[in-house]
Amino acid sequence: MKLEELLQKIVHQENELYNLYKLGETFATYEHPSLIEHFQWLASEELRHKNTIEKFSSEKTLEKTAVIDYVDSLSLEPYFQDERAEPQTLTDLILEALIREKHSYELYKKLSQILSGSLSEIFNMMAQEELKHAYRLKIIYEGLEE
Repeated sequence: MKLEELLQKIVHQENELYNLYKLGETFATYEHPSLIEHFQWLASEELRHKNTIEKFSSEKTLEKTAVIDYVDSLSLEPYFQDERAEPQTLTDLILEALIREKHSYELYKKLSQILSGSLSEIFNMMAQEELKHAYRLKIIYEGLEE
C-alpha cells in the first residue's frame, strides 16, 4: 500500500462514519429527538478528521516521515474491511459506529507511535477523540436499552 492510498482509505473511513452519524441524526429526529445534537457533534468531529487527513494528503505532510517505511508492514487491512453500513435501526447504527470508532482509534494510535513531534501528537489526539466518540456511543446505546 502506498502512502496516498493509505490516506485515501482513511478519508473514506472518516466519510463513512460521517454518513453514519448523519443517518443517526435522521433516526434520532423521528425516534429520539434528544439525541440529535449528539449525532450532529459526532458528524462534525468526523468531518474535521476527514479534513485533517485530506490536508495531509494535499500538502504531502507525511511524505518524508517514518510512515513511509512502515506502510507495507503496518497490517492495516483489518481497519479498511468495513463494508458500507446499512443499519435499519438506531441500535444497529450505534453498534456499527462503535466497531468503526475502534478501528479508527487503533489506526490513529499506530500512526501516532510511528510518527514523532507534532504529527504524532495530532494522531494521538485523533485517537483519543475516537475513544470519546465510542464512549458517547456506549452511553447512548445504554440509554436506548432502558
